[in-house]
Amino acid sequence: MPTSRTSTTRPAGEGRRWLAVTLDLVVAVGVPYVLARGEDGRPLTAVAMLLGISFTNQVLLTVLCGASAGKLIAGIRVIRAADGGRPTVGRAVYRWLCGLCWLPLQPYYWLRAFFRGLGGGGAARGTVTDNDDGELYHADLAGLRYARRRDVPA
Repeated sequence: MPTSRTSTTRPAGEGRRWLAVTLDLVVAVGVPYVLARGEDGRPLTAVAMLLGISFTNQVLLTVLCGASAGKLIAGIRVIRAADGGRPTVGRAVYRWLCGLCWLPLQPYYWLRAFFRGLGGGGAARGTVTDNDDGELYHADLAGLRYARRRDVPA
């Protein structure tokens, strides 16, 4: 019985993922900030640029190159969790939209988990550690996961 490509790929390490997220954040926020500096009183211009650059980086670059700019630099590839193939446009868009909703809610989830832990309760539902395997970011809602680039066949 042949093994799937995902069984031969190791998940990207936590340090690589943090580096990739940091680099992607610099791209998504830094570029619109620099471009909109001369646009006094135009916050919507900056927000539109932020969304456009974020979409280009997280969706288009991921579909075309297999990873966003930060992930490419960190040596990470985004693959389909089911078969290790390249992400489709639909999955990449879905993942981007989920991220736009999920990221702003994280401070709420972290505070809720903190206070729940003080009270002796278990882990709060909806936190980054609340998923099937208890690991951070190994799979997401769009059925994608992060793998080390060198483990992913070309």
